[in-house]
Parts: sequence; C-alpha cells; structure tokens
Amino acid sequence: MIRDGRRIVAESGDIVWPGIGTVTLPIDLIENDREILFCGRHALGFTPAAIDRVTGCGMQWRKRGLPVDLAAASTMGDQPLIQMGLPGTLELSRAQWIVTLLHESFHQYQASLPGYQAAVDAIGVDLNRPGGGWFLSYPFPYARQDVVAAFARMNRCAQAFLANQSPKKVRQLVSDYVTARREAEAVVSPRDWRYYEFQVGQEGVARWYELRLARSAGRRDRPIAAVATDKWDGLVTSLRATEAQGLSIWKRNALYVFGAVEAEMLDQTVPDWKQVYRQRPFSIGAQLANVTR
Repeated sequence: MIRDGRRIVAESGDIVWPGIGTVTLPIDLIENDREILFCGRHALGFTPAAIDRVTGCGMQWRKRGLPVDLAAASTMGDQPLIQMGLPGTLELSRAQWIVTLLHESFHQYQASLPGYQAAVDAIGVDLNRPGGGWFLSYPFPYARQDVVAAFARMNRCAQAFLANQSPKKVRQLVSDYVTARREAEAVVSPRDWRYYEFQVGQEGVARWYELRLARSAGRRDRPIAAVATDKWDGLVTSLRATEAQGLSIWKRNALYVFGAVEAEMLDQTVPDWKQVYRQRPFSIGAQLANVTR
C-alpha cells in the first residue's frame, strides 16, 4: 500500500497538481509496538534497518511513541512526513488507506512550500492563539443563529453548483456562491473569517486534491475508483447533513467540505489558481471573488 500510494503521487500527482510529483513522501508506519519509517532521511531516535524489497525504500525503526490510530502529516526535525497506523487499526480497507495517504501527501506538499509554516504560525498569532492546536479548538461561532443562516445560504449554493451539468451555468453558480460567502463573512469578525480562510485553504484544498487524485488513479484501480466516487458523492451528503443537523454539529468539518467545493469552483473557472495558491494558500476567497469581476 505504501508502494502503491507513492506510485500514484509520482505518476499521477502532477496531472492534478503540477509539481507535487516530486514530493519525497517519507512515511512513518505505526505498528502496535514499533514505528517503521520508510523512504526518509535519518531521523533522530530511529535505528537504520534494511532496504524494503517492496517499496525499494530504506527503513528505520523505533519503539512506538505515537497513537496507533493516527493518520496525519507532521514534521520530525526538519523532515515533513506522513504518520499512519495500520489499516486494521484505522478500520480502513486497502483502497481507503491509500486514499487517506493521498490526502496526507498534500499536507506534506503544503509543508514543503516556501514560507508556508510561517504563514500558518502568523495566522495562529493573529487569532490570539500562538502555538499548536488552535486550528482544532478555535471558537468559531458555529452555533450563532445569524452565522447558521448565512452558512445555510452558502450550503444551498454549493449544492446547486455540485448538481450542475451545464458548463454555461458554472460562472453564475459560482457568482451566487460568492455572494452568499460575502454575506457569511459580514456576520462574523475579521478574525473569525481568517480562521475560515485558513481551514478552506489547509483542509478543504487537501480534500479536493485527495478526491481528484483518487479519481485519476481509479482509472487503473477499481477499488480506489469506488472510494473516490463514494467520497465525491459524500460532499453533497455532508452538505445536506450540515443543512439538516446544523453547523453547530458539524463545526470545522463543514468548513472542510466548503473548502473542497470552493477548490472545485476555482478549478472550473481559474486556470492558474494552483500557481496563486503556492504563493498565497489562504486566499481562496480572493481568488473566487475574481471570478465574478
């Protein structure tokens, strides 16, 4: 699975996101008693091991220090890497595990962008939450009624965009969404909206990339194609669930869905949006606004 995931990124990643195919993708596999680092530079605390015959990667190992159910991108020293538990522990099939790896590979790509971590840290300071963890605990006003109503309008516009099958209607549907997005921005503080822009740029775009790359890989791997279809349909399902259950239930997970939809909107309307993203990853809203000008 590590071999197949790395191969997908190397062979098809650039089709979805130019330049991502060169990311090295070290992977720290978390077993019950130990961690095995594949394809990485020497990491402090790890003991070098043999070359793995399946992946062709050098291996290193250490006694397990991470949760067995972790699936995340992180940094070890100055080395960005992916840390993932075994499929059985994560309750994922082979195809689901690989698609999760594709998602985390985009986070590793983000970490490789010049100035990216400094931009993330600056947002945390700007939100009065320096240090780690603020992106999970920031008190966005999910339950406030004016916020709920504004995001419900965004939700309906997002669903209309995803349901559309006419290229002639794309820009109007994006324009409708942008109008609703501006109304949502107007009912929260500038600090809250910077948090929104962070989440759609960080997690939303990663989700979009994961789904697009899984679709591409699915042309040669039917189980991955099935996962990609299920997850793409899941965007609409999540929007409907958020509308029915409320933003206060879904919280930041709803922002990830909006971000994936916004990335798809850009992909259909702004040819160079990925180039802009590399320089300004938390400016998805500004790019969307340009579509309507």
